[in-house]
Amino acid sequence: MEDCLRIIFTELEEDSASLYSCILVNRFWCRIAIPILWKNPFIYFVYGKISRDKLCNVIIHLLPQSSKQLLFDNNIDLPPSSTFSNEPLFNYISFFSHISPYYINDMIQTLTNKEEEKYLLKQEIYKLFINNCNNIKEFSLNTDQPLFQYPGASTFFSQLCYLEIDLQSVTSTVLFGMGQVCQNIEGLIITFRNGNISGLINLIDVQKNLRILYLDLRYRNLTNQCNGLSEVIERKATTLKYLKMKQCFAPFSPKFLPSLINLQYLEIKDGYEINESTEWQEWKKYLSIASFPNLQYLRTASFPCYEDYMLIEKSHGNLLEINIDRAYGYQDFTYNKKLIKAVAKNCPRIKRLMIDVDPKNLDGIKEIFLNCRQLEKIRFSSNNKVLICDELLEIIVKFSPAETFCEFFSINWNFSVNGLQSFFENWRGRIPLKFNYYYCEKDFWTEQHLMIVEKYRKEGVIN
Repeated sequence: MEDCLRIIFTELEEDSASLYSCILVNRFWCRIAIPILWKNPFIYFVYGKISRDKLCNVIIHLLPQSSKQLLFDNNIDLPPSSTFSNEPLFNYISFFSHISPYYINDMIQTLTNKEEEKYLLKQEIYKLFINNCNNIKEFSLNTDQPLFQYPGASTFFSQLCYLEIDLQSVTSTVLFGMGQVCQNIEGLIITFRNGNISGLINLIDVQKNLRILYLDLRYRNLTNQCNGLSEVIERKATTLKYLKMKQCFAPFSPKFLPSLINLQYLEIKDGYEINESTEWQEWKKYLSIASFPNLQYLRTASFPCYEDYMLIEKSHGNLLEINIDRAYGYQDFTYNKKLIKAVAKNCPRIKRLMIDVDPKNLDGIKEIFLNCRQLEKIRFSSNNKVLICDELLEIIVKFSPAETFCEFFSINWNFSVNGLQSFFENWRGRIPLKFNYYYCEKDFWTEQHLMIVEKYRKEGVIN
């Protein structure tokens, strides 16, 4: 009975009204539903299902008397409504599986405008959470508070699986301290906003089973320390399965790339055209010698050069998804031909494919369909000005696997009225298309095109 109720209540965990009704049935139901309702109360705040004040009042009320006295002694007035007539039936804080630093900051902002009071309030609130929460698996660190020194910190942080860090708000001193209390992190998400990353390097180095690493290098003056960062990633290469890097080329040495032989997911985004820079020449060098035999997911965006097709060639046929988004307005015919050929020849298991296509390389698309029979989803876009390209529609409908879900991102693709109608008609009975025509060239997209799209949308051929 209890197990069944727990399953049902878990399905309702984002429906606070229904869960609240369950709590009122009887004590047995209440005991089971309360931990689920309080698992992540911040989500109810985000979606407007609970007011800021109500959640704030509960948190303040649950502060230990020593914290309340400390705040009182420092002339910090707590909201009167946070004092309830009866003691709470549960230690609600202990059920939390997620802590929102954004809510905490918002909550403190509503209580005081004085910086010294904010610091003290934040200190006592974090102490409350760290000393009471035993189920936190994910945590966002964006404060310079010495959380690692708080009561219960060794237990609290030893349970973490995923840690997000904003280096604009966190000092290296804090990160060195965090390295003492949490060494079992599986996933790290790092946003670089300042230049001192020695504490971060140490935190990465002490992790015993780091599998996921996401680096967003928004601060680009890190050159002097990036050798250390590259070296520590290389030391973690045996356990790393997932690597995502954003805006990394200018300050970041790629010498760790060849060591990532167990990598399964690789995503690189930049957005800076630096093809001739010294930094990018180094990236080209290491990409040319890197091989990822276990790679299953490859994503690149605004890649400043065109070596990603070589990663496909050296993937040992294990790729399941490729998503390559070139910078808008620029395409290279030779590169595109190599990319399409690499997919057709080396990706027999691929299920999802999202790439730009040069209209002169459509024969390669046919080859992809003939060789990649497990395709479930395709999305083709073009950065060239395409006049009329009915041939692409004919290739897709004739050669794509029957169970393929087709998505058109229609920048620069243009089709004749008859070609479009024939394509939709021949697509009947297959998985409905996702057809986005909002960015098509206005000179070619007529009222007749719109009427055809709406006709087949009503008939279920298009989503």
